[in-house]
Amino acid sequence: NFNKMESNPVCTQVDWDTNPEYVAAWREARTGFPFIDAIMTQLRTEGWMHHLARHAVACFLTRGDLWISWEEGQKV
Repeated sequence: NFNKMESNPVCTQVDWDTNPEYVAAWREARTGFPFIDAIMTQLRTEGWMHHLARHAVACFLTRGDLWISWEEGQKV
């Protein structure tokens, strides 16, 4: 039950945005934020990113700017 948020009593239920265009822009390094776009480009080209970079893009996706669920981010 720890791998999902919906109906999980341990998790705060957040009203996440579900805009697929936001997820696509994040995944394809088209956010307009150079640091985030560079990290996502590195992930696509090299297949890895530093753990601090991973934290930065995860925060941007979730509570930083896009308010997209981490469950969408884990699919990238």
